[in-house]
Amino acid sequence: PQQGYPPPQQGYPPPQQGYPPPGYPAAQPQQQVVIVRSGGGLPVPPSNAIIAWISCLCFFWPLGLVAVSKSMESDRCASRGDMAGAKLAGEAARKWATVSIVTAFVLGVIFGVLYYTLVLSVVYN
Repeated sequence: PQQGYPPPQQGYPPPQQGYPPPGYPAAQPQQQVVIVRSGGGLPVPPSNAIIAWISCLCFFWPLGLVAVSKSMESDRCASRGDMAGAKLAGEAARKWATVSIVTAFVLGVIFGVLYYTLVLSVVYN
């Protein structure tokens, strides 16, 4: 009696039946779509979004919110290809952010002076 594995076969196994080759249709020309951005390849002007958000979150928020709105308008104009509108809105965003920061400092000085004078008048009287 034979024990263990059967003796190994010699050579390669017979080929297995696979999938039939696909019947592709004849090659047809592919349609290509070329997207050209309007604006003639002009660089996108800065939207000044970072300073707008900083002025909104850290300084005088009502004017900072206007700056954020203008920076978003700049992004919308740039995505439409209106680079002149994007530049104007970006400059307006920077202007409103600067006004917000200056306003916060001026109000801080005014309230600081008022608080200091009121505290001194109560302490020394």
